[in-house]
Amino acid sequence: MIIVMKKVFVSIALAAVALGSQAQIVKNDLLKGYKEGDVLEKTVYNDKRAPINVDTWCGGFTSKPVEGSVSPTIGKALTYEGYSEAGPSITLGFPQGVKGSRVSVYSLVESGKVYSKGTYYIACLVNFSKVGTNLADFLAASASYVGGGNRGQVYVRREGNDKIKFAVGLMKERNEAPMVYDYNTTHLLVLKVDYDKNEVSLFVDPDLNQNEPKADVVVAGEEGALKAGLKAISFRNRSGFKGNIGNFRFAKDWAGAIGK
Repeated sequence: MIIVMKKVFVSIALAAVALGSQAQIVKNDLLKGYKEGDVLEKTVYNDKRAPINVDTWCGGFTSKPVEGSVSPTIGKALTYEGYSEAGPSITLGFPQGVKGSRVSVYSLVESGKVYSKGTYYIACLVNFSKVGTNLADFLAASASYVGGGNRGQVYVRREGNDKIKFAVGLMKERNEAPMVYDYNTTHLLVLKVDYDKNEVSLFVDPDLNQNEPKADVVVAGEEGALKAGLKAISFRNRSGFKGNIGNFRFAKDWAGAIGK
């Protein structure tokens, strides 16, 4: 009887730990139901005051759409050892001859909820085979569910002929991570938005066998830079890109972001 009770208590304790670690995941499996070749965007916000489409990938609002740009499509699966989010990704790039960029957004808000206190993490996997020579943003935490008002952006650029560099930005400030990274390799990126410190941080290929490590690069904002709350994950596709991005997670702590 004592042994049985001990097993019960152990099971309850393990379940509590599991629930506690998962409780801080706000959104994940953002490409659930998609298969390779599917169109990402379910609709497009044609007005900045358009009703919200909750838990749905939509084309972001813009007053000057790029002629010929279309919704990204779903591509191959990406995986990263130790990162539990798996499944298909979004294919990067535009049709031949089309120049410019296009924003797709995924709403994080429900019933008026806004994320504006404490810290938040957006994790994803990326695999680039082509990027431009200048820093270009491709991922952001947005203060608007139709896109725009970014409160943390991730950038990438080419370094030499065979490497890439990542950077993080907040409003007009941006800062590059010191290391270079390989093309055609899947990288884990974690963007941290810290309202208490009024700063954003970027982790590139972090060690998943330890607690939250030191960020690779940090940008501190001016006073009030993070006043607006987060309402969406914003992804910017570009004509100069080739590769894939996916396996998104939005969480309130490090464990939730990496899936521990």
